[in-house]
Amino acid sequence: MGRPPNSKYRIPRTLAHVQVIKHRQGQKLETVEVSKAHGSWQRINQALDKMGYNTPNTSTVERFNGTARRMNAHQVRRSLAFAHRSDTRQAVAWWSATVYNWVREHRSLRSPLEVPEGKKRFQQRTPAMAVGLTELIWTEAQILRTPVYRASNE
Repeated sequence: MGRPPNSKYRIPRTLAHVQVIKHRQGQKLETVEVSKAHGSWQRINQALDKMGYNTPNTSTVERFNGTARRMNAHQVRRSLAFAHRSDTRQAVAWWSATVYNWVREHRSLRSPLEVPEGKKRFQQRTPAMAVGLTELIWTEAQILRTPVYRASNE
């Protein structure tokens, strides 16, 4: 089986990608080297400004990976829960991402209420609420009952 055409794997021009290499001496971090992997430094700096960072770092990716591993036992290293079939791994990964974005409240995304309701001063929000995809926090049961439609070309 040959490789698919390269056009399928082209990196978008708008992508800003850096590589952060941490040099350690034993447990001690000695230096951090940042190199450009794709895109211009101007585009990389624009992306950093948009995210509120001054310098490239791995905190966002490390936080996402840590959350994904905690939610999905198949991604944990040295676990008894493993999936032999790739479709099972993919299904569990999609479920974890769906729950993360639609069901789990994120403290950093909460918004202050205009009028506090007793002790309640904030409206809890999910990432889906923060970007305007929904106005309510879903339950896992609601997600399971909602039909999903796929595009015909997939």
